[in-house]
Amino acid sequence: MKKILLSLLVPLLLFAGQLHLDRLETTVLQKKNGEPVNVELSLVLQGRDIERNEIQLMDVVQTALGSFWAETLLTSQGKAKFKKMIIELADKQYGIEVDFVYIQNLRLRTDTLEKCLELIRQKPVKF
Repeated sequence: MKKILLSLLVPLLLFAGQLHLDRLETTVLQKKNGEPVNVELSLVLQGRDIERNEIQLMDVVQTALGSFWAETLLTSQGKAKFKKMIIELADKQYGIEVDFVYIQNLRLRTDTLEKCLELIRQKPVKF
């Protein structure tokens, strides 16, 4: 059974391309208080003729990210739903076949601009 499955997957992987989306940055909201959280994300998308559609796929990723709360992105179930949403949106919006989505890096930062400004105001800068 494993040999049959492997023989079916190998031709698909040979024709599949990869697209690396490194260090995408955006903002999502926290569910508990609605405050913004900065997200830095690196992905690898794998599929047929995927390299030609980088701009469309960046739009798909940004759209999918906007559909999630910050807390949801931290869970394994949330990450799985995020990957599934990217695959579905790419096909639905642009007709792009994405076979696999790999998350290389996902970093959430809650230091918003306002918090940074508060810290700067509290401590005078000495040169």
